Amino acid sequence: LSLLQHSAAAKTGGCFPARALATLEGGARTPLWALRPGQRVLAMDEQGRATYSDFLAFLDKQASTPTTFHVIETREPARRLALTPAHLLFVAENSTAPAARFQATFASHVRPGHYVLVAAVGTSLRPARVVDVSTQTDFGAYAPLTRHGTLVVDDVVASCFALVQEQWLAQLAFWPLRLYHSLAGGHRTQPEGVHWYSGLLYRLGRLLLAPESFHPLGTAQFES
Repeated sequence: LSLLQHSAAAKTGGCFPARALATLEGGARTPLWALRPGQRVLAMDEQGRATYSDFLAFLDKQASTPTTFHVIETREPARRLALTPAHLLFVAENSTAPAARFQATFASHVRPGHYVLVAAVGTSLRPARVVDVSTQTDFGAYAPLTRHGTLVVDDVVASCFALVQEQWLAQLAFWPLRLYHSLAGGHRTQPEGVHWYSGLLYRLGRLLLAPESFHPLGTAQFES
């Protein structure tokens, strides 16, 4: 990455472009920027099965910030997902691995020949081979949080989390926030920027986890 690309990528830990699409319960598709708390979106459960999960909040919300995204393209079926380098998606070395065994991996570590999980006919999930990885700059960056900690974006299964390559740890760490939204609801306008709870967890993680646990491009937003 050039210095300019590095700067843009580091503005956010883990996000998708504002115009990326989520699938609502019932089959309608909506851009991420339009998601509202309480809507149910296509996601993946702990057993690797498609499910609908409550959208709770945005962990990051930047309406018009220019951001450099990694673009993951697959064939058979053809899918295209843009996400920031420090964001996690589920990857395997071969197509025979069960969905629950796909490993949460930084987007910047995905290579052609890897397999990711995609939505196929109906709400079924299946592996698809990565054929190309590139970068693009787009405007707006959104990081939705669901109850299951996963989300299908542009028909590709991704994590809601970034920065640290441990899906189970992130899901556990965000349990209090999920509980809060369950009890209080979340039907209020969320300001732009990183969610306060995400910032708190990051600072706590820097005290408890080894520096190499974090993606190097995903930390600038909290260090400034």
